[in-house]
Amino acid sequence: MILRALFSICALILSLSVHGAVDLTGVWMLSGPGTESEILLTEEGLRIQGEYDLLADDPSLYCVPASVARIWANPTALIKIEQTEDHLLISYELFDLRRDIPIGDVSVMPGLPSTKNLQGTYFQEMGSSFAHHEGDRLIIESRNHASGYIRTSRGIPQSENTITLEELRVEEGMLHIRHTYMDDILFEKPLVLEYSFRLTDATDVLPYECTESNYDWFNELNAKNDGELQ
Repeated sequence: MILRALFSICALILSLSVHGAVDLTGVWMLSGPGTESEILLTEEGLRIQGEYDLLADDPSLYCVPASVARIWANPTALIKIEQTEDHLLISYELFDLRRDIPIGDVSVMPGLPSTKNLQGTYFQEMGSSFAHHEGDRLIIESRNHASGYIRTSRGIPQSENTITLEELRVEEGMLHIRHTYMDDILFEKPLVLEYSFRLTDATDVLPYECTESNYDWFNELNAKNDGELQ
């Protein structure tokens, strides 16, 4: 009985230390533009990028997230992170997205996409994810993506073959994310993105209530500028 009690206490302490090693709880906002590694696209990646038309193909026009990277990198939008022993819930203000990620090995990865909006629409562009603790970091692995765009301004693509790793850690009050995209069909070598986020005083994210839009404003602005140059 004594040994069993000691074992239970040790297991509890270990569990608390593991989950306490990385406390991501809070409402965060992007701090600065972040960095990216050299982008080396394969022939197929270059083909997809070459066919991309920002004014027609950007999924954001239709309130659809282009990729997880696109959502993390959105300036001024709040991101709320909540943790339990076996789940990570990330609420993105942009597009009212809710990302529910189980903690464990690949066996807990859901069959459905991990992200849906408040209306219950799932987005495979964000992939199916699971997470695990590794020292002072939480690692999120995502698979089963739909085709999308990591960088919508330049048409940097992702595909059904894409696998991503997000390494989250907190240091001196800042949330740091190292986001690696691996896809032999699209990239000659993995694409690595890094972002930092500051903790805000907010307690929740506000409704975004997205409506479909277009780039008419962009065309009108260019037309005015062209007229001025002429």
